[in-house]
Amino acid sequence: MAKQSILIVDDEPDILEALSDTFMYDYEVHKASSAAEAMEILKNNTIDLILTDQRMPGMTGSELLARIETEYPNMGKIILTGYSDISSTIDAINKGAVDKYLTKPWDSDKIRRIVMEVLQVRMQRMIADSKTLEEQLVQNAKMASIGELAAGIAHEINNPVGFIHSNMGNLRKFFLKISDLIALYDDLELPAASKEAVQKVKADINYDYLKTRINEMIERSIVGTERIQKIIMDLRSFSRKDTGEAAGADINEAMDTTSRFLTYEYKERINITKDFGTLPMVVCNIGKLNQVFLNILANACQAIEGNGEVKMKTRSEGDTVRIEISDTGSGVPKDKIDKIFETFFTTKPVGKGTGLGLSISLSIIKQHKGAITVDSEPGKGTTFTIVLPVDGRNQQ
Repeated sequence: MAKQSILIVDDEPDILEALSDTFMYDYEVHKASSAAEAMEILKNNTIDLILTDQRMPGMTGSELLARIETEYPNMGKIILTGYSDISSTIDAINKGAVDKYLTKPWDSDKIRRIVMEVLQVRMQRMIADSKTLEEQLVQNAKMASIGELAAGIAHEINNPVGFIHSNMGNLRKFFLKISDLIALYDDLELPAASKEAVQKVKADINYDYLKTRINEMIERSIVGTERIQKIIMDLRSFSRKDTGEAAGADINEAMDTTSRFLTYEYKERINITKDFGTLPMVVCNIGKLNQVFLNILANACQAIEGNGEVKMKTRSEGDTVRIEISDTGSGVPKDKIDKIFETFFTTKPVGKGTGLGLSISLSIIKQHKGAITVDSEPGKGTTFTIVLPVDGRNQQ
């Protein structure tokens, strides 16, 4: 089994060598005499933990670890400091840039124990992240499969619906021609007996009612096939294959399309309204964002007992777009509001929710360099706010 790797950073050669000797038998040790040299080593090696001195020329240890936290967030970070630097070190710990700190002079057994503790915590965090990622990949795979299935069904339905719609249009024209022909016969001078016989047949079949009713049935059938075709178009738009590449997309159109799927299900009791502003095209992965919109809109509808309203609002704000989805549902209790984006957390009854929808939505928004927040008041409703950069080419 490969050894875990440690990067030791100190501008004093004697301390650098002493620390190296402390860990050389248990770990793969890398050494740097400055922050700049440390960053170069990080570019070319996989490092599990960094142990750095606080006082160094050019960049302090806490500044170095703050930068590493941004670029290498899963790395263990320990700082070695003098008593005079304790305040700045504690500040770095509070900001999350440092896991542990030691004061000089150090005890070899203590520093080895602390390094082991930090590496163990790092390993546990990686396992948890791996599990979360696995669940997200499973959910994404399910969504992709549903998308492919929906696209396939839409394609298969589209053909018969297409010729039914065409036939209904032709039937309307043919029926009007037949009606005109019957009207022409009515104007002919027929023998009294023949005319009486025709009138009796027309009365028996309630001809005047049938003439009006058949025309209405044809018109309503044409409207029905048009609605089916619209649903098919929405399915195709929503289930577009995810290419993994960012491209310009109309956020308003995407939200409108996604909301219609819920309208079909909740139209009897929930009014879904739109307040769309004029937006620029947003460079994004629209397939993934559709998943976010669907998750939040579905949650909003499910949070409403009885009749209520879900409102979608979009606005352009500089180089970003702002999206708000509000509902008049039951709201989220204050003691749970900070947990709703956590993996597997759900306020729904057992068997009703997986606790993955919002955590996956948060991950997708982060991939787009955006932000998502929630504001909720129990008994009055919830509002999710998403802010996305217009140019999202630098997606993770």
